[in-house]
Amino acid sequence: MPVVVGLIADPALPADVAHRLAATLPSVLAARLDSDGADWRVETVVEGFEEHGEGPGVLERARERARDTGWDVTVCLTDVPAVSEGKPVVAELDERARIAVLSLPSLGGFRLFPRTRDAVVDLIGTLTGTARTGDRTVSAVHTELLRSTARTSGEGTELSRTGSLRLLAGTVRANRPWRLALALGAALAGAATGSAFGLLYSNIWSLATALAPWRLVLAYVGAVALFVGWLLLRHRLWERRRASPAPAWLLNTATVLTLTGGTLAFTVVLLVGNSVAAAVILPPDHLGGVLGRAATVADYVRIVVMATLLGVVAGAVGSGLEDSEAVRRVAYGHRRRERRRPGPPE
Repeated sequence: MPVVVGLIADPALPADVAHRLAATLPSVLAARLDSDGADWRVETVVEGFEEHGEGPGVLERARERARDTGWDVTVCLTDVPAVSEGKPVVAELDERARIAVLSLPSLGGFRLFPRTRDAVVDLIGTLTGTARTGDRTVSAVHTELLRSTARTSGEGTELSRTGSLRLLAGTVRANRPWRLALALGAALAGAATGSAFGLLYSNIWSLATALAPWRLVLAYVGAVALFVGWLLLRHRLWERRRASPAPAWLLNTATVLTLTGGTLAFTVVLLVGNSVAAAVILPPDHLGGVLGRAATVADYVRIVVMATLLGVVAGAVGSGLEDSEAVRRVAYGHRRRERRRPGPPE
């Protein structure tokens, strides 16, 4: 007997996870649930739950979307960092309609796919009454994430656990900070110019080798902070209004951490490039002549670090020329506002 599972996913990360799940979920459900040989089938739909302006909550939208589909059970994957009464909400269920909404940020920032897979299996087992009692392979939600309370709200049952750090890590993961480095083309051009200045001017070599290591580290941290702060202000990523189900502190902290992670990835690429360039264009004899002593590996390291931090500062200026949309996509608050813009469905 076929049992059809509908996966509705927000765009971006939830959609990627849903498509990956669809390929393996039927066999996992057959192995882990007491389904009497049911023929599990999975259908995937990508749709922004908040795409068309103000309206019902995610669970109600899921009910509307699943109403005429013929699905036996529906699981929605969202990147909305849900919080209720100060506690992260892992999932919200409507057992009568066999619908669940799973908040991916509540699963944390690591091992996202296996956590999501186990949570989806557990939710389907709960909604269909086919969960195996005592099976340790089933259930990231009940054994790892729940350990708390299941309480009934006006819309369904919310499964929650106090875990703000897990929720924060999950929100940063949903922002996909590594994509920021790919979006900073103009900043990279500026950074290359600044780095070239650091690698080609002998006064910079003398300064870099004269500075104590802690001064170089402090200058490097300051350059990264400048870059992050400039991105935050220039592209207006700071959340000032309570326009989200998640608290502003969570969104702003996640945005800062996302920008920091993306900037660090950016500087690592710059550091590697500068290391190669220094090895090619700075002969040890010439460098030693400028320094008045034999050049060492430590001298090269200091020069590369100095060139990199100069590049980061120049890159901050170049980032002002970036397409704001490309940078803003790393912030959940901006993605949410984009989904809520009035307009017909795609």
